[in-house]
Amino acid sequence: MPWYKTGTVSVTQNSNAVIGTGTAFIANSRVGDALRGPDGGWYEVTNIASDTAMSISPNYQGATNAAGAYALAPMQGYVKDSADALRALVNQFGGVMAVLGQTPTQPGVRASLNLTNTDGLPEGVTNKYMSGSGVRAVTLTGLDLTSSTPVVSTDSILIATGKLQAQVNAGVSPGYIDGLNPIWNSANSISVDSGTAYIPGSTKALRVSAFLTLSGLSLTANTWYYLYLFETAGVAAIELVTTAPSAPYFGTARTKTGDSSRRFIAAVRCGASGLRPFLVSNSALIYTEDASSTLVLSGGTATTVTNVNCSSFIPPTTQRCLLMLYGAPAGGLLIVGYANTIEILSCPAGVRYQADTLCSSVQTINYRHLAAVTGGSSVGVRGYGLER
Repeated sequence: MPWYKTGTVSVTQNSNAVIGTGTAFIANSRVGDALRGPDGGWYEVTNIASDTAMSISPNYQGATNAAGAYALAPMQGYVKDSADALRALVNQFGGVMAVLGQTPTQPGVRASLNLTNTDGLPEGVTNKYMSGSGVRAVTLTGLDLTSSTPVVSTDSILIATGKLQAQVNAGVSPGYIDGLNPIWNSANSISVDSGTAYIPGSTKALRVSAFLTLSGLSLTANTWYYLYLFETAGVAAIELVTTAPSAPYFGTARTKTGDSSRRFIAAVRCGASGLRPFLVSNSALIYTEDASSTLVLSGGTATTVTNVNCSSFIPPTTQRCLLMLYGAPAGGLLIVGYANTIEILSCPAGVRYQADTLCSSVQTINYRHLAAVTGGSSVGVRGYGLER
């Protein structure tokens, strides 16, 4: 390595400071080098503060010089330090280099590491191999369920799977539902029994093989709740929320408003102290609590058409209602209708019976008496249709 002599230095007698002009001490010298000063004497470099400042030992012996010539000479310390650094490198990485083998080629290193095939690498999150477990763990990202054309030999497994599923789905009505009846468990628990329903959002029929149950529900009193079926991570699940379903997308089939991945199952009413008890029969939900708790008219005596609001017991998803009519003890005939003045039922005084009938689109009925009555008539809601 040549001596470094660029620029000049300023030195002061009996001072250890060397100040350079036009020098680059950091890149061209190091502690331990020898400095030949303007006085011709030799000094040891003890510190390099910057490209233009260093310290020497002993203090400068010659006369003060503001711009003297100098020379920096490298010493044998370089060789020893290099050897020490190499020894440290070998100590730290020698074992690693030994594992890489002695053949300095890519095939040689692969052979040393047993990487000539995948046997030397375990399966992980990103490195999947054609082992049984690896194939089973591959997700079907990009699966297309819209094409139901025949499978051909040039199809990939993913494309073929999508076609086969689309062919199955093509045979199922978009409004298909079977089973999946709601079951009242308690004031804060509800279940859905087994069955199958088509889910528009995933364009497939979702099968439920065992009861699905929600328990420990925290519900708002006197509120309609809506039960939905959906799929999460390949598993069927249900939710009970206050978000009403959308308008029917096929026949009477509905989904959750704004979310076609949720298929509507049923509407249920939360009363003053939790879910009102019910049973499901003949595609209708029947209240099983005392009839007096679901009255929409009590002691009515009107002789002109009068509207009665049933929305506390009939959800906005149906116009089918099961009414219990209680004719007044004496007097005129009770007439019940819907949609303004349309009349469809009559009940003589002193008679009571249950009728499977209709309400208006806003869940109202109307009533009147043909003549004045004694004691008044009553109407109760015993259930409603499960259009879904």
